Amino acid sequence: MLVFVVYAATHAPSLQYTDNGELTAAAVTFGVAHPTGYPLFTILGHAWSMVSTDVSWMNLLAGVWCAIAVGAAYALMLEVLSLLRGGVAASHRFASAATALMLGFSGLVWSQATSLEVYSLHLCLLALTLLCVMKSLQDNADVSRWSALAGMLYGLMLANHLSSAFLAPGLLLLWLSASRKGQIRSWYLVAGPALLGVLLYAVLPLRSAQEPPINWGMVHRSIDAFLYHVKGTQFGVWLFSDKQVLKVNARIFQHVLSNALLWVGYAALVWGLWQMLRTHRRVALGLLVLAAGNLGIALGYSIPDIESYFLPSVLVALVFVGVGLWSFTERFIVKTSWLALALPLGALVLNYPQLDRSHHRAVEGYTEWVFAHAEPNAVIITRQWDYFCSAAWYEQVVRGTRPDVAVIDKELFRRTWYAPYLMQRYPLVMGRAQREIDAYMPLLAEFERDGDAFIAAGRSRDIQPRFVAMLNGILEGNADRPLYITQELLNDEPGFAAGWEALPAGPLIRLTRPGVPPTQRFSEVGLEKIISSLSVPRERLDSSLRDLTMMAIGSTAMYHLDALADTASFRRYRQQAQRLAPSHPVTSKLASTLP
Repeated sequence: MLVFVVYAATHAPSLQYTDNGELTAAAVTFGVAHPTGYPLFTILGHAWSMVSTDVSWMNLLAGVWCAIAVGAAYALMLEVLSLLRGGVAASHRFASAATALMLGFSGLVWSQATSLEVYSLHLCLLALTLLCVMKSLQDNADVSRWSALAGMLYGLMLANHLSSAFLAPGLLLLWLSASRKGQIRSWYLVAGPALLGVLLYAVLPLRSAQEPPINWGMVHRSIDAFLYHVKGTQFGVWLFSDKQVLKVNARIFQHVLSNALLWVGYAALVWGLWQMLRTHRRVALGLLVLAAGNLGIALGYSIPDIESYFLPSVLVALVFVGVGLWSFTERFIVKTSWLALALPLGALVLNYPQLDRSHHRAVEGYTEWVFAHAEPNAVIITRQWDYFCSAAWYEQVVRGTRPDVAVIDKELFRRTWYAPYLMQRYPLVMGRAQREIDAYMPLLAEFERDGDAFIAAGRSRDIQPRFVAMLNGILEGNADRPLYITQELLNDEPGFAAGWEALPAGPLIRLTRPGVPPTQRFSEVGLEKIISSLSVPRERLDSSLRDLTMMAIGSTAMYHLDALADTASFRRYRQQAQRLAPSHPVTSKLASTLP
């Protein structure tokens, strides 16, 4: 209850970065989310949304899942410690409470508890699965019941996040570590229920065929489309693709773990691991193999937001920390074992300022700012997934914001499902580029079937011109509509938007024909939310969005001054830049431009 109160007080009231908008929209509409589909997450999220579809309410669900995980971690530690020393003493309870609260107030878990993502549910299911496995090891346990429940929970883990497959060896070793004979002959107690959980993936093509508003992958098209989506094939290029990623991710893991352990916890971790290896070696090895399976994929996965992949390893490390804390208090401070609670209290105090997202409305503000600059029936081509595209999906599909605007993610055109999906969603816009789309799609399908062979055959030289021609076809075919791109596309694809004049319009770039006077709108709607949220950046994407906003403010301010001779607007935008980032290079440039 304590951790949930903290999570509720610090949870995000609005849309957050990256997948939050898309996953929330998929849950609300019971749609199909990005690979690997996450059917369990979508089902549970949809049930939660029946109370309210507001983002704040949806984000609170992540706190519920993480709070359950913390409670399960407490029970898990009691089971582990009872293996080491029969019965449950006060020192067991204090060590277990300290371990669970360290997990709950760690930066990694707390960050997942403040906005809706799949990893909070992943941690919840893992903690519950480990608890059931440990209960099945007790001599007086109802082995059949706990084994079946562990299997079912593991199957649900797979139905939420397919990376759980890499945890199977460790979980199996833990389950087999029981001293009783014939344990392995009871494999069906685990495998049967696990299979039932995995069968939830059948929901994806059934729901996809109904064409929900969020229909990533359109997996009902074929068995190949379904398997491509569920296996996350498109992400394979980021696995072990860079020799440097191991070092980078190892440093990230070390930082995440040190935050969870508060550094002093390393001593308890080493001592607890030694105690477990000395007294219950097979249990310790099972936990170590579980962590190894997790690290085996996470350390080689080259994505920016890799931190959440380390959740299983952090949980395992804290189990050993809990054993170490109990052992320390048993040996030295048995009468004051409650002092172990000082560690999570320190984590709470240290992490609160960084992880309080209760006033973070930057993504919501940026999305509002973009839409405020889009004229009626506009077309926006972008690849700002982290800040805009994902959030816009929620805004348009769930809230009904600006349904007249066609938002097109340029990078998703590299997947065969996206053009047909857009054809359903924006038939009038996409239909005008049908010829270019038809020329591009066969090559894309060939690439998706076997990307390595496609590249080896030199077919990339053929597909890129057709990709650019398709993008230009959308512009040319919709020249009677207001056309916009975002800043990063100005020099992104050689040949794209050639012959169009690019004019700043807040966070957007307005495309017009040379010599045609633009009908532009300028607005500061949403800008105050960005400034109030990002004046003090707290994470990587905070800094990135602040830089992006500063560039937009700077270019818009200079357009007001140079093209419109509007010094009043220039000074107003300059003041906004000074409030957002006083020492930013854009602020310095604007300050020196006009006294």
